Amino acid sequence: MNSEKQENRLKEIIQILQAEHSDNRQYEAKAAAKGFSETAVKTISAFANTPGGGTLVFGVDENQNFTVVGVYDSKQCQQTLAAYAKNEFSSRITFKSELIMHENGSVILADVLESDKSLKPVKVGKTGKAYIRMYDSDFELSSLEEQIFISNRGIARFDEDIVPESSVMDLNQELCKSYIAERKNFSTVLNEMTDDEVLLRSGVISGTGEVTVAGILTLGIYPQQFFPNYSIQASVKKSSVVSDDVRATNVRVFDGPIPVILEDVTKWVLDNSNELTKDISGGMVAKVKEYPPVSTRELIANALIHRDLNPLSMTQNISLTIEDKGLVISNPGGLYGISLSELGNTASVARNARLAEICQFVSTKGEANIIEKLGSGIPKIYAECKKYGFALPKFFDGGIYFTAILQNPTMTKGNVGYVNKANNTDIVLAALFDAPLSRIEIANKTGLTLSQVRYSLGKLIEQNEVRLLGKRGDRGNKYIRLRDE
Repeated sequence: MNSEKQENRLKEIIQILQAEHSDNRQYEAKAAAKGFSETAVKTISAFANTPGGGTLVFGVDENQNFTVVGVYDSKQCQQTLAAYAKNEFSSRITFKSELIMHENGSVILADVLESDKSLKPVKVGKTGKAYIRMYDSDFELSSLEEQIFISNRGIARFDEDIVPESSVMDLNQELCKSYIAERKNFSTVLNEMTDDEVLLRSGVISGTGEVTVAGILTLGIYPQQFFPNYSIQASVKKSSVVSDDVRATNVRVFDGPIPVILEDVTKWVLDNSNELTKDISGGMVAKVKEYPPVSTRELIANALIHRDLNPLSMTQNISLTIEDKGLVISNPGGLYGISLSELGNTASVARNARLAEICQFVSTKGEANIIEKLGSGIPKIYAECKKYGFALPKFFDGGIYFTAILQNPTMTKGNVGYVNKANNTDIVLAALFDAPLSRIEIANKTGLTLSQVRYSLGKLIEQNEVRLLGKRGDRGNKYIRLRDE
């Protein structure tokens, strides 16, 4: 007999899949009415390789609007799943399964846990292929991506590597002068040292006089002399400009040291953004770009600072596109040291610790530091989105890539618009864009108080924009946003 918790979980998963009209990053439905789905092995590999893992839902048919159809044989299905997990992959898969009885048949929820990074990539034994989960599909890893997984099994310190045949002559003297002054200003110890000693002690140059990777990327005259793909490739890919003959417009490649790239790309995005008139607090009206400057700058800075500097990953550049759905920024390397759910809610861990440290003392021409401190960027973005009633950004962690989407407020129906100054409903609705959340999770994500969240959820339920999952009064209940059909 099912527990109430099991029934609520199955109901919640089906509601999420029906609302999205598709499988998603976390859940994959397999009808399995006539037998065990052979495609499940790809999904198991993908979930094992992807941060956070994922859940296979056996007995639910996507082609019937995610209706429960029941598995062919619940016991045999679980036995087959266990046998596959033990024998069919390059390393043993860890999973938890539960059987749920439904009026239309049995459903099996199989939670595939993320494998330890020392075991990745997890490959399918028969084919030798490994997969990664992206959005709602399983994608085969290339041989290069497999090598990136293997090389990332250790601690990331690629930013401290020495750049062969480099010297202080490859550093921008103006940037160095400003950097050294900032370092001395904030350290009584460094203030007593010579300029060359400051560069050495702070990790810009090595004891042999060669420049480090972190030093050349932040303070170099032209880092692309050594790392041609440390750049941002930008383009506009809106439906109004894309055709059979035209894939993108306004294609640009931005190069130079990090402070130059950051300033140039931010300006390019703002130049390619429409201006909106928005109501803000106090009854005031403000003109703001559809991709506001603080959020735009912080997301670009994150991509530049946290991208993977593994030599294998350095064959790839950062991609930035302006699409119908929003501003999409993808960089090599997934989250490091924290999970997606912790992003913006806990102290950040720098993949490139030396690079991040240097960037705290390097300014753009606009005299703004590249970063103030680790972990400050996401809260800034949330605050700006809240101010203008914009949807919160969406984040996707693929382990070897990371994607941030700053959603276009003119295209995201039902979760952006003018801020409701009385109850913050737009902010709560934006927080629920990606997945159901509890009241506490919404408060942590938005910065609203629990009272504000509770009041706003009540209004949204009345307006039939949000639904409570489970029974009223149950502790930790989550709320789901109802998509427009």
